[in-house]
Amino acid sequence: MIKNKLFIITGAEGAGKTLVITELEKIIPFYWINYFSTRATGEKGFQKTDWQSFQKMAESDQFVLSFKKRDYLVGVTYDEIKKADLSGKPIIWEVDAKWAEDIKNEYPNAIVILVNGIEVEDLYRHFESQGHAIPAAIAIQAQRSDKINKSWHQGVNYIVENKKGESAKAAQSLKEIIEKYASNQQFLDQQKRDPNLSRPI
Repeated sequence: MIKNKLFIITGAEGAGKTLVITELEKIIPFYWINYFSTRATGEKGFQKTDWQSFQKMAESDQFVLSFKKRDYLVGVTYDEIKKADLSGKPIIWEVDAKWAEDIKNEYPNAIVILVNGIEVEDLYRHFESQGHAIPAAIAIQAQRSDKINKSWHQGVNYIVENKKGESAKAAQSLKEIIEKYASNQQFLDQQKRDPNLSRPI
């Protein structure tokens, strides 16, 4: 059970999730879930560890979620979730759409927010920048990501549009969603202390 509200920020790979969350950091405090990774990605939210240490953590069931991402492994531990919860801040968990359902199953009260708006052509460019040089492979991966993104529209609580050059606007939409739940949680906490308290209109 997590006391603080967990927000799963999901979408297709290349949809701009990290960029939007980075913009969100500028306007609201939150805890950004960190992954262990067997490769130094250079991305925020990833902590490098060696394959042997990762394997030991996996064997001792320390991971809430772990998976292979291209040629390396990533995972989030239960200890990281505990640390996030102790922070007293809203919790942001960034994950590609194909893994979001696993987290939602583990934490059914989590709020799922889909970052949407990147077109297939933008995904082509994203995968090219990641070193996928074969056009056919780029097309297949981009179309698959786009399909996953669209298939999740019915399974999320909110959809935040992330149009090109408007990541700050998307971050503002995220902020409004998070503050809505934070305000409601404050009321619930106050009501526990004072059962006669009425919800403000």
